[in-house]
Amino acid sequence: MSWRTFLKDYFRFSRAERFGTGLLCGCVLLLFIVKWSLPGWISPRIPDTSKFSDEIVQFRSAVDAVSQEKDIFVNAADLQPTFELFFFDPNKTSDEEWKQLGMNERQIRNIRNYQEKGGQFKQKEDLRKLYTISTTQYQQLAPYIRITANIAPVTEKRTAPVTKEEAITSYTPRSATKIQIELNTADSALLTQLSGIGPVLASRTIKYRDRIGGFANVSQLAEVYGINGDLVERLQQQLSTDSSFIRKIQVNTATYRELIAHPYLNDQLVRGILNYLKLQKRINSIDELVQNHILNHDEAERISPYLDFSLEN
Repeated sequence: MSWRTFLKDYFRFSRAERFGTGLLCGCVLLLFIVKWSLPGWISPRIPDTSKFSDEIVQFRSAVDAVSQEKDIFVNAADLQPTFELFFFDPNKTSDEEWKQLGMNERQIRNIRNYQEKGGQFKQKEDLRKLYTISTTQYQQLAPYIRITANIAPVTEKRTAPVTKEEAITSYTPRSATKIQIELNTADSALLTQLSGIGPVLASRTIKYRDRIGGFANVSQLAEVYGINGDLVERLQQQLSTDSSFIRKIQVNTATYRELIAHPYLNDQLVRGILNYLKLQKRINSIDELVQNHILNHDEAERISPYLDFSLEN
């Protein structure tokens, strides 16, 4: 069979096939023509919003107003001074404590002027007499006001104003009341009696004490979030620690979980202790860990009060 015969047999169209092919091509061409010409025949419909123009303007104005109020609120929040609430007697509160309660310099001067003129806070509502203290601020402070009963009653009307020296002499700030507190047994209510320690810091102190197993010395109080070294130094004479209340870890029987739970131990130190214990079967003292370079001197001094190397019976 020649190639010409092969092409005629397999690639020759009959009349009906040629008609169908031409019809199909025509339909495809027609569809392309309609697709590209249809947008020109039909103009897009633009909705008439003129009758809603007033509503649109009002809506946009409302959105802008809300946005502006939000910005004002955020800016006001940024400028709002931080404060800490704690129980206080307004007759004995120091300037520093007023600042911690959220008072600004102008408000503190107003309070001092009121006291220098012989004014006393006999009940919590008396604090509202000061025009510089807003209603919102008073409502925040009112639950924490505690008026003590050591204010001397006025037996006679004083004609001469109270001098500044007399006001300073008679004024007794809360920090002047020297109470002694043992940190490992004190509860939150007792800690709030310390100047500069409010309910929040007292709660954090209790939680941190439980976490480390007790305070070995007063300086550890500075490790509590929100308590700085200056405050600890100021309260140093009022605080003490009893090491007998410290909860210790039995090193020779402790698990990884028990050791890593202590804030002073990290993963590297715990693994070093456990690997050494596995090798030696028993650790006799903290010095043994230092000599074998498991702990350095600073780490050993810090963690030593919380480790017990004796074997439990």
